[in-house]
Amino acid sequence: MSRFRLTAKYPDKRAFITGAGSGLGLAFARALAGDGWTLGITDINQQRLEEAIEAVKASGGNPSGYKFDVGNYDEFELAVKQFGETYGGIDIGINNAGIGCGGLFEEVSIENFRKTIETDLMGVANGCHLFVPLMRQKGHGHILNVASAAAFVTAPRMSAYSTAKAGVVALSECLRSELSDANIIVSVLCPTYFRTNIGKDTIGSQNERKYSEILADSSPISADEVAQVALKSMAEEKLYIILPHDARFLWRLKRFMPERYWRLIKKITDKEIERLEAKIRA
Repeated sequence: MSRFRLTAKYPDKRAFITGAGSGLGLAFARALAGDGWTLGITDINQQRLEEAIEAVKASGGNPSGYKFDVGNYDEFELAVKQFGETYGGIDIGINNAGIGCGGLFEEVSIENFRKTIETDLMGVANGCHLFVPLMRQKGHGHILNVASAAAFVTAPRMSAYSTAKAGVVALSECLRSELSDANIIVSVLCPTYFRTNIGKDTIGSQNERKYSEILADSSPISADEVAQVALKSMAEEKLYIILPHDARFLWRLKRFMPERYWRLIKKITDKEIERLEAKIRA
């Protein structure tokens, strides 16, 4: 019996997942592998990709692996073309690959700012641009773009990351409307910190990487839990998938009381940075 309603909806069961070498991308791959999906998984790191392939095999899958940078359109196109030609199309495309970037705006190098945009926003745009034609040919499909609660929790020290992720939300909203008549559903996932290795993929100062590691390690939510919620919400054709409860509270607060919100988020962030710095010193 299928674990996910998406499996019944897309009986050919073909999914392409970027950034699946670890964390959330790997959680998606393992969950779908357990339901018999044919998978294309990608990562920029060859060793992580090979380890992920073995992990997915242990979950019952036999994935095809592709090593490339999602910011490189030509490499991305080649991988999607190979997967599509081999398996006859793509039913679900998950644009998950991304990096973290923290620090005060004037302290973040323009190179790191640009790298964040290229990976976290343009990587998603590249994926959407390549998935859509294949899905139009088949007359159906579902794209999940992984953003972050940082898309709307636009806190201090998050300018590059929040800018990129806010762009992912805007792109997803545009595509949801554009593709609705083509039977292609678009969803955007906006979680807060969950247990993953994002600290290792955060660019910027050493302290910023440590902040990310502490926040991720202390989260009560695992990558597996986020993947499960996302896959179930996709079956319900939700546009916005926001979790956990505190993220949904901030989402609503910002919309109803925007002036109060930005003052509140600054106070919260200042206190949180003090706590993190004390933890690092301890």
